[in-house]
Amino acid sequence: MRSKLALAMGLAALAVSVPALAEDKGFTLVLDRQSYTLEGDGHWVGLFENERRANDAEAARNGGRIDISYHASLQTLDIVEAETLKADGRRLPVARDKIIDIAPHASRDVALYTDLRTRSLVFPDVEAGDAIRYVYRLTRFDHIWPGFYWEFAWQPGLRVEQAERILDHPAALHVAVEADRTAHRIETYGDRVRHVLSWSNSTPVDPEPGTTSSLDWGPHAVLSTYSSYAEIGEHYARLHRDAARVTPDIEALAGTIVGDVSDPREAARLLYDWVAGNIRYVGVAIGQAKLTPVAASETASNRYGDCKAHVALLAGLLAARGIDSEAVLIDVGAARYALIEPPVPAFNHVILHVAALGLYLDSTANRTSFGVLPWGEYDKPVLHAVPGRSYTGRLPAEKADDNVAETHTVVTIGADGHVRGTTREVARGAMAMDLRGLANHLNAAKAGAQLRHFGSPGSGHWVKTALSPTAPEAMLTGEFELADAADLEAGEPLHPPAGLRFMVRPGAFLLDVQDTPHQHPFPCHAGRQIETIEVRLPDGLRPSRLPSDRHWETAIAEYRSSYAFEGGVLTVRREFEAHPQGQVCQPEQSVELMKLASRIRRDLASIVVFEPRS
Repeated sequence: MRSKLALAMGLAALAVSVPALAEDKGFTLVLDRQSYTLEGDGHWVGLFENERRANDAEAARNGGRIDISYHASLQTLDIVEAETLKADGRRLPVARDKIIDIAPHASRDVALYTDLRTRSLVFPDVEAGDAIRYVYRLTRFDHIWPGFYWEFAWQPGLRVEQAERILDHPAALHVAVEADRTAHRIETYGDRVRHVLSWSNSTPVDPEPGTTSSLDWGPHAVLSTYSSYAEIGEHYARLHRDAARVTPDIEALAGTIVGDVSDPREAARLLYDWVAGNIRYVGVAIGQAKLTPVAASETASNRYGDCKAHVALLAGLLAARGIDSEAVLIDVGAARYALIEPPVPAFNHVILHVAALGLYLDSTANRTSFGVLPWGEYDKPVLHAVPGRSYTGRLPAEKADDNVAETHTVVTIGADGHVRGTTREVARGAMAMDLRGLANHLNAAKAGAQLRHFGSPGSGHWVKTALSPTAPEAMLTGEFELADAADLEAGEPLHPPAGLRFMVRPGAFLLDVQDTPHQHPFPCHAGRQIETIEVRLPDGLRPSRLPSDRHWETAIAEYRSSYAFEGGVLTVRREFEAHPQGQVCQPEQSVELMKLASRIRRDLASIVVFEPRS
């Protein structure tokens, strides 16, 4: 999914990410303290104190450099101290020429304008048993949201001796606090209040892959000066309303796109398709542009914009045709499925809601067709930013029949044993978005790679494609020839080839099943995957026996397979359907899903043995 950094919110101090640690390896966070002094106007100064000890040679080798990022248009960064603390008591300061400003880390294919800057500290002579200590100051001199908020999750995968988050603010400023499995004390002095949140961890645990965000279920803390989510929505609603204003050029553009179409749904579809197809996504994350949308007329002229600009332009075009819409704030950067209290503007993306049509639209996801959202947006909590009546809600959950992928492979095995075939893939809904994305730059090398990926080396090419996002379905048809011949009469087993395809086999992806039971909630998706393989055999060959038909199900998933032989053709059909009630599955469900996944893998590995011809 494309990054939505153009709507980056909140504090800009970025924690250094570190791996999970075994008990006697890695490093220990001796001190991890962040202290903020907040003033009534929302400006703050943060002092960050960090000390970490390398417990082994590998940690020492990998831990001698620290990168600190900040937003240059909103903050200043000052290094207060940086030194290596040797185990024998010596202190070796970081040399001035080892404090280096470096360019932001971004891949070349990301269209992004950002004020994010990074300062790198290179520590001298770090060995096992040594520690590094660094202190820096961030001063926020401007802000994009009018209030203050701060949310963070502790990291149980780290060994931590002392971690503290401190907020010092005027007593007259209301600050709501939530501390979940976090020590919290309040200190009052004069006309100011200090909140001290602390945590430690002596027994690190390995992080569990594939879970929802730990902010939904793990130890965390939140501080906020906002009174309600409606207050947050009102602020953005005013910015969006100004940017989406219908000007004469927007009125004229809408007329050109829609023509004499009067049906609101068809008009909305035409406008959506135009914005998605003609406005190139470019993230703009500089100063107030992190939050304030570019005016619709300017985006139409530039032919590029970020998510906020897309939404403002599409809203203006719809309004020009008498169709009301609402800006909707959402977090797509993490698998978060709960809005926490106290209220915080922890959103990084904007989409559009057209209530009269019952649709949510995301034109920046340019491989999705009208009315279809990317996987990571369904069932997410959202904030509708509507002047005078902002409100929280939830996006619709996925439906199995909306996200469908079908592959049909026809294989012919010649008398000489050579294997040739065709595969037709058809997908709709979010599955179609996946197929369009995977099928970029089709060529012979990609065909060979896909055949190898599915276990059948060979060569191939595609003869038909229909990948336009303006169509509700995506389709590919390819032809292939396998490198390995099949001598079935000699008793070689046949593993029916999956064909030249991109979509995964039935049972994969949707429920994200791991090899061990989940301990935490995990994302799950609704959809149907259908696979049909027909193998046309040389005359006179018959299977000695066929695998049994299978049917397994759990409360949220079902798998069926069938095997048939008639008229010299072996037909294998498999279908998997996932139908969870929402996009979050619970740990107890993973146990039965593991059993189902094991059975599916065995069925996909089924072989057929043939009798010698008489």
